[in-house]
Order: sequence, then structure tokens, then C-alpha cells
Amino acid sequence: MEAKKARGDIILYSVLSVVGIIFYVFIIPGQIYLSKTASAEAFSPDTFPNAVTILFVIASLCGLALAIYRYRKAVQLEGKPQKDTTPRTRREIVGAFMPFIVFALVLLYVILFMYVGFIPATVIVPPVILFVIGCRKWHYYPIYYAFAALMYLLFRYILLVPIR
Repeated sequence: MEAKKARGDIILYSVLSVVGIIFYVFIIPGQIYLSKTASAEAFSPDTFPNAVTILFVIASLCGLALAIYRYRKAVQLEGKPQKDTTPRTRREIVGAFMPFIVFALVLLYVILFMYVGFIPATVIVPPVILFVIGCRKWHYYPIYYAFAALMYLLFRYILLVPIR
């Protein structure tokens, strides 16, 4: 069982390392403009994002090395992980896709936010997310709406950010 978990960690840390490298090489230089005078300074506009990205990649690589070590150790103790051949229930299958469903709902929220505005998107999508992840306590829903209303009032009337 430990080998299977370590194998998942190897995949996760590999993906995080690649994403960090992509950010460092392509996204940060493409999104942060540096004038000649700014690039000559010791601290330029890209210093902090680059530093954070380098730390992120280092942490990911350390996690990857640790996961590889744990995988090798678990394989020595348990042997290679075997594929589970027991049939999965419908609930287990839906549970495996739950992160993708929630991610799709978050994307839907972003799209609705851009095209119809904060209020309709916030009224519709987050309660659906709560329902999908299994929140059945009814009092969480009014708490969510109260928090959303508080955020609206804060941004609209105190910070003077126009929200539609």
C-alpha cells in the first residue's frame, strides 16, 4: 500500500516540478515586462516571482526525491504494488472523479463571473459545489450566502470596487 501511495506522490511531484519550470522559463518572462533600467537593478519586478518559483521547484524536487526513496523502500519491503481487481461500486467511481467535477464547477464559476457578473455566479455555483462535495448540513448554505453578502458589501462600499 505504501508503494502505491509513493507512486502517486512521484507523479504529483513530477507534475509540480514541470509546472514550476514552465512558469520560470515561459510564463514569468512573458508576463512581466522589464525595461532596460529595471533589469539592471538588483531587485527588478521579476525578482520576487522568480524567487518564489525557484523555491517551488526546489521544494517539488525535494518531494520527488523523497517519494522515490519511499517507493524504493516500500518495494523492497512489500514488492511491486498489484493492480486492484475487485469491482468498484458506482460511489467509488464517482468519488474518483469528484476532484474533476469540482474543478469543472470552479471553471464554470469563473466563466459565469466574467460574463454574467459576481452576483449571479456567486448565487448559483458555490452552493452547487457544496452540494456536490456532500455538504448536507442546511445551515452551511445560509452561512455561505451571508459571507458572500459580506464580501460584496466590503468590496462595493468600503473598498469602492464596482461589482455587477
